[in-house]
Amino acid sequence: MKRRTRTLVLLAATAALLGAAVFAQLRHERAQAHDPLTDLDLAAVRTLIVDCQGCTPRRYEKVDGCWRMTAPREQPADAARIDRMLAIAHAPVRFRHARGEIDPAKVGLAPPQATLQLDGTTLAFGATDAIHGDRYVAVGTTIALVPDRFSALLFAEEPGLGIGD
Repeated sequence: MKRRTRTLVLLAATAALLGAAVFAQLRHERAQAHDPLTDLDLAAVRTLIVDCQGCTPRRYEKVDGCWRMTAPREQPADAARIDRMLAIAHAPVRFRHARGEIDPAKVGLAPPQATLQLDGTTLAFGATDAIHGDRYVAVGTTIALVPDRFSALLFAEEPGLGIGD
């Protein structure tokens, strides 16, 4: 076998192994999806408040079936963005610990880096796990580790709220 052919076969095998690992990870995450972060009825949520360190707190309210930003200014809200923020409440939990098992200060929860309030239920977001990149989230009497696919929604300013707007 020529050197070029051997290299191509090795690269193809490596790509196939990486693809299989990604598929296995996604399958594992779907299997864990039955344990959501909260059991909130997302269709019933009427108030959503986002606050994070270094950003402007935002408040959204559902009025007549439509989401509106009510603070820091009054304007229509992006429905897709609201749906993605609401979906955080049903993020799949990889691990769940009682609050007393983990020191909140060591995982960025004292004070939290961001909070999301959904009709009075507060989700407090801390640091990410160094190994898996999961985010620590305190809710109720537990601290959970969830895949961090939502940080941009929490930590980024709402479009149109930048300096000079």
